[in-house]
Amino acid sequence: MRARVICVLLVTGMLSGCSPEAPETPAVAPSVPVVSVPPGDPVEGLRIATRVGCNGCHGADAAGRVFVEDPAQGLIVAPNLTERRHLYTDEGLAALLHEGRTHDGHVPWGMPIQMFQHLSHQEVRDITAWLRALPEVAGSAPEASAWSPELTAAIADGSHEWLPDMKPSPGNVPPAAPPAGGVALGRHLAFTSCGECHGWDLNGWGGPTDAPNLVVAKAYTLEQFTRLMRTGEVAAGGQSASGMMSKVAAYRYSVLTDAEIAALKAYLDGR
Repeated sequence: MRARVICVLLVTGMLSGCSPEAPETPAVAPSVPVVSVPPGDPVEGLRIATRVGCNGCHGADAAGRVFVEDPAQGLIVAPNLTERRHLYTDEGLAALLHEGRTHDGHVPWGMPIQMFQHLSHQEVRDITAWLRALPEVAGSAPEASAWSPELTAAIADGSHEWLPDMKPSPGNVPPAAPPAGGVALGRHLAFTSCGECHGWDLNGWGGPTDAPNLVVAKAYTLEQFTRLMRTGEVAAGGQSASGMMSKVAAYRYSVLTDAEIAALKAYLDGR
């Protein structure tokens, strides 16, 4: 017993004599505050999806429809979103809207990514919540597009003039949420709602009479502009020249609030 105790003491003494100085208490990394990300709101998502045209192209029930059928492009189908949504995670849907990245790498032909890239992260979450909440619908449109040989070749070699419309601008950084109000909100609404028809810089495409430079908004009083957004009636009364703006406004922009319409008008007046 004594020998065992001495052995333990010797070992203890050797260890204590050879031990380095007691290690310093490791520094505690500063705590990183957890940023709470608001969940998506499906009701607001429907309003945004209407304003930016999701359910205009894909149908009111998002079940898809034939979007274009002509010799130059072939058959272009806006697919059934209640089926295609399962191919994307929430992050994947954000990448699709902000960057034009599809689940399998195909070009999202016809999707105005140049406009969608400006949607805030909160708006994308709202659209995603709306999309996830939709009931499954069996679409009557064909499941896939059938591009013409000419369109297929022009997409493959990157020569089609519309391809830049389906890609984001280099270095674009979407905002976390839409601006709260004022001219900043008006600018946000303009670039996420109007660019598809009136040009990505809002200066018009220079062709159709229904897609002019949005400097024309200055010719409207706020009352007239509000009526245009609500019903599609132009300042002079009646429909727009081709009827396009009148139809789009009555369907898409009638969901805007009075404050949003006033903010949009203020921004367009100040351009």
